[in-house]
Amino acid sequence: MNLFQFFTEKYTEKKLTGLLLAIGLLGIMMISADEIFPEQKVADNQVVSTVEFKHQLEKELTDILSSIDGAGTVKVMITLESGQENIYAWQEKTTKDQQSSADESKKTSEKYMFENEIVLIDDGSQKKALVEKIVEPIIKGVVVVSPGADDISVVSDITNAVGVALNITSNRICVIKMK
Repeated sequence: MNLFQFFTEKYTEKKLTGLLLAIGLLGIMMISADEIFPEQKVADNQVVSTVEFKHQLEKELTDILSSIDGAGTVKVMITLESGQENIYAWQEKTTKDQQSSADESKKTSEKYMFENEIVLIDDGSQKKALVEKIVEPIIKGVVVVSPGADDISVVSDITNAVGVALNITSNRICVIKMK
């Protein structure tokens, strides 16, 4: 039995429509949550932009790669697939309303209401969304320009260092000789 058959047998058309509507609204709320709560926080409560994150990574990578034997003074460019994403804490409320008919037919109807809302915390004078988890930006690729890139062992060392440092595969790393 597939999932669709399970729900259509278990729920009436009205209940199924309500459930799908609630899921759709939840999806819309999750998509718009970053627009409502754009502030990005790190563990030490500093606001960090995606651009600052990228520049910090590039600086650290430049420092480490320049110390590789034969690499020389390198330049690094990192491209990001997405920005930093905040995952907010949600509180779910479920309400069950059961009604019985007054006549002798003994019919009962059940109505379920699902409400999801973001957990807010007091931050002095205002309320803010509780950040449950921060997902760091995804790295799309790295370009390294090095004067020592004409030596295959230097290219290999740079590629390995970048791959390990950023946890990306070698096909996302390009090492080019500096002019």
